[in-house]
Amino acid sequence: MNGTGFRSMVSNNRLAVALVAAFVSTHMATVTGYWYRMIGLVNGQGFVTLDWPAFNGLLIRPGATPFGSEQFTAGAVYHMLTGICFGLIFAFLIHPMLRIKNSTRGNLLKGLIWGMILALISALWWTPSLFPDFNPGFLSLNLGWRTAVGIFIWHAVYGLTLGAFYNPLPDQA
Repeated sequence: MNGTGFRSMVSNNRLAVALVAAFVSTHMATVTGYWYRMIGLVNGQGFVTLDWPAFNGLLIRPGATPFGSEQFTAGAVYHMLTGICFGLIFAFLIHPMLRIKNSTRGNLLKGLIWGMILALISALWWTPSLFPDFNPGFLSLNLGWRTAVGIFIWHAVYGLTLGAFYNPLPDQA
């Protein structure tokens, strides 16, 4: 299937493709969180690993064995569903609002913008509010600048993957 055929399929099956795009984007971003040590993101405590499923597990299963399988599984399910919800918000609310042409580059840019908005919210508010015991500080910089950069890389991967998969043709096409 050529690029136009894929994009036509996206335009004609927006909900199905948005769900797949959100699932794939969340998975790819999550996996990269474990790979940061391979690109040299190290902080004073060792390597940076953004294990969002485990951290979400801490929030929703605080009494479970720390970083145990029950806590990780609960966090992973929660994390995946959250990523899918944000993907659907992107596809049906944010994407149409961004006045950028629905070209492949434009859709990648829309996804990247959405990813950076989520990263900024995550670094400024979610991480500090949800994990006050870690004392993340402003922009989560108390966790080390590499962690803050990791948050933005993580969300860039999410947004770019989302924009690559959710890549509809312009409305007039």
